[in-house]
Amino acid sequence: MSGDRSGASWRGEGRSPGALVAAEGAALAFAVAGFAWLALIYLRMVVSPAPQEMREGALVVTTLALLDGRNPYGPAALAEAGNLYGIAYPLAVLPVASLFGAGLAVHRAVAGLGFALAAWLLFRILRREGVERLTAGLATALVAAGWLYWVGATVRPDGIGVALMMAAYAAMAPRPEDPRRFALGLAFSLLGLATKVYFVFPAGVAAAYVFLFRSWRRGLAYGLATLAGIAAALALLAFLFPGYPVLVLGANLAATRYDPHHLLRQSWDWAVFGLPLLAALGVRAAGRPRLGTPSFWSFASLAALAALVALLGGHPGAHMSYFFHLLSPPLAVAVLAGGARRPEAGRALRLLLPAAMLANAHWFPLDPDRFAEAEARFAAAGRLIEAAEAPLVTTELAALAALDGEAAPETGHSEYFAEALAVAPPALLEPLWLPRATIAREVAGLAERIGAGLDGRRYDVVIANRGSSLLRAETLRRCRYRVVDRIEVEMAWSFQRWPLEVWRPAE
Repeated sequence: MSGDRSGASWRGEGRSPGALVAAEGAALAFAVAGFAWLALIYLRMVVSPAPQEMREGALVVTTLALLDGRNPYGPAALAEAGNLYGIAYPLAVLPVASLFGAGLAVHRAVAGLGFALAAWLLFRILRREGVERLTAGLATALVAAGWLYWVGATVRPDGIGVALMMAAYAAMAPRPEDPRRFALGLAFSLLGLATKVYFVFPAGVAAAYVFLFRSWRRGLAYGLATLAGIAAALALLAFLFPGYPVLVLGANLAATRYDPHHLLRQSWDWAVFGLPLLAALGVRAAGRPRLGTPSFWSFASLAALAALVALLGGHPGAHMSYFFHLLSPPLAVAVLAGGARRPEAGRALRLLLPAAMLANAHWFPLDPDRFAEAEARFAAAGRLIEAAEAPLVTTELAALAALDGEAAPETGHSEYFAEALAVAPPALLEPLWLPRATIAREVAGLAERIGAGLDGRRYDVVIANRGSSLLRAETLRRCRYRVVDRIEVEMAWSFQRWPLEVWRPAE
């Protein structure tokens, strides 16, 4: 779209009242300042040496295993190094970690690069759909803020997964019935499956769209190709990483609990966060659009909404992550597409951005000093780990201990291994991968080794939270450890704070 046309749309083509133009200008200034501040806070979090989310240690431990040449899903390393998300993110971190180390900042930077790529793809898609540059940029910033919300920007696979999801959509959306475009989108979706299982979603959306609105024969073929691709990808992962299917699939099956109250809470919180998008949707709906074949993006939005209502929205995982990943991107494109013909939708989004920012400010750690305070608390724990000959720590400190070359039996994922084993894929298929009995022995063996070390008081310092599943207070007391200090730790980005108890062997 030409610069003249974009400018005309922003000015309302000369017909907007002066007050409305002033309001738009003020809203734009507020939004740009708000997004800039959030970007600075995000960069501050990336370089923080302190843990920012409970499960960061699990991915760090997996990457360290890969750097050491160990298979994190092999029998020798599984109990300590496996994670329940997938292998693609640690593999993406691996080349960077081989140059700069496997620290928290490296992992977060790679995740951030994934989010940056996803944002660029979303912006290009919006421009391709006729959305003016300014509105496309603001909508992209709003969706990206949702991606970074709470835990997505920490040491997690979300950034890589969202980038693969957006790449799949970008490949397929212009002509989903095109076999070459679908094949490329399917490839990206299968890589998403290896990152975090639900990022395979775009391939299913495209197959269903073609089946319903283009050609049922071709759509059926695409659906079968998607299922075959998923089976082949899982078989390859099982061959390369023998414990992968039992742990990753088992963990996701174990997490299929559904809480309708959680769905309602998440839906409300997401609606407040996405108020500008919903306002743009309302403007489009008020224009009485003609009913007909839905666009690909409208269908993708409805498919995401159905998945959220049926399963993921009631999943007690990271708050609103599934909404931001699956629903926000296609909805942004669906409601803003054809912006040159419908500038009112873009204007509604721009005007509502300040209200949404104010309503959601409490979700973000807006004070940079908060990170410095949290880092000082974790530094105290880090000094204890470095000074000890044989330290033992719980989840919050797993990354710090692992990077210092110490054992990290609780990583934020290892606590779910027993659950994963209980609902792993059927034993009938176990000849195809590492049997669950072998995995169970490895997991139990780790717990036994830790227990024996505690019984023999071989650990000269133990730092544990009160909810630890492995380092329970009663176990430590029975093994003649006593509390000598407490450290109040805080994860500034995810607003998590509680005390850790420092235990030492009794004299």
